[in-house]
Amino acid sequence: MVDQPGEEAARPAAQASQVSPVPAAGGTPADRQAFWKRWGRPRGRPLPPIRPWPRRQWPLLVVLAGVVASLVVVVVVDFRPGTALFACSVLLAAVFRLVLTTRRAGLLVLRSRMTDVVTLAIMGGAALVLALAVPDIR
Repeated sequence: MVDQPGEEAARPAAQASQVSPVPAAGGTPADRQAFWKRWGRPRGRPLPPIRPWPRRQWPLLVVLAGVVASLVVVVVVDFRPGTALFACSVLLAAVFRLVLTTRRAGLLVLRSRMTDVVTLAIMGGAALVLALAVPDIR
């Protein structure tokens, strides 16, 4: 016989103890509400104002502006100063990642802080050494 809702009350107590109810895929409504309340905000506090995208991502925009400027310098002027400017931009990204909080660093955050700082510092240092070590062919 197929169990119908509300049939548990009609069964004897011994039979009801043997049957363990299987929760639905989403659980009970109370479980779902408790799950979402973990990430909810308190009702009395207003949401913080949402800043526009460029204001939130200013560290990334500063670094990208330096990279674009370095590419322009490479094309217009010479390889050396453009590469040095590129290296300085990457080193600036490492400084931003080291100094700013994870939330303030925005899209500069990829991995843990030390991994990002060490990787950016090595890349920036290598580019700076390349800019200074390559002999002038003129």
